[in-house]
Amino acid sequence: MRRLFLIIFPLLMPGVLPHAATPALNLYEVEAIVFINQLPDMEGDELWRIEQTRLENGDIAEAVFLGEKPPAESFLSPAALALEQSGRHRVLAHLRWQQNAEVKSSSKPVKIDNPAEGLDGALRFYSSRYLLMEINLILREPARTGLFGVAGGDTRIYRLNEFRRIKLRETHYFDHPKFGVLVRVTPVKEN
Repeated sequence: MRRLFLIIFPLLMPGVLPHAATPALNLYEVEAIVFINQLPDMEGDELWRIEQTRLENGDIAEAVFLGEKPPAESFLSPAALALEQSGRHRVLAHLRWQQNAEVKSSSKPVKIDNPAEGLDGALRFYSSRYLLMEINLILREPARTGLFGVAGGDTRIYRLNEFRRIKLRETHYFDHPKFGVLVRVTPVKEN
C-alpha cells in the first residue's frame, strides 16, 4: 500500500502534475476569387446610390501569401478559369494565403485590391464560436463616356459588405448583382 502511495502522491502535488501541451496554432489556408459580372441583366432595375466613400481597413494582416497567383492545382483555379472563359465574368483578384484563426479583436483584415479595375477592400477571417469570414469590398465603376468623349456622370460605387459562418473545405459564394466572391478555407496540416 505504501508503494502505491509513493507512486500516486507526487502526481497529486501542485506543480508536479504534467501540464497540458500548448494548443497548436489554428493555421488555415484561405483562397479567394473576386470577379465582376458582365451581364447588365443581372442588375435588374436596381437604382444604385452614388456615394463617395473610402474603405478604412485599419491594420492589414501579415498573412503568409502563397505566391502572387495561385497555382493551377489550387482548388479554386478551375473556377477562376471557368469564370474567365465564360465571357460573362472577369476575375479581378485571385489570392491564396495562410493565417491563424484568431478572435475578431486580434485578427487583422487581408487587403484585396486591384486599382486598375477599381477594386478595393479587405477580407477578415476570424474565430468566434465558429469560423467566420467578413467581406468588405468596394468596386468603383468609372464614369461612362458620353457623346464626343465627354464624361457622362459620377463614378458609381458598389459595396459588398457581408459576414457569414465558414465551413471548412466548402466553397462559399458572397453575392452582389455587380460582383461576387468565392472563398474556400482549409486547415493546414501539421508536419
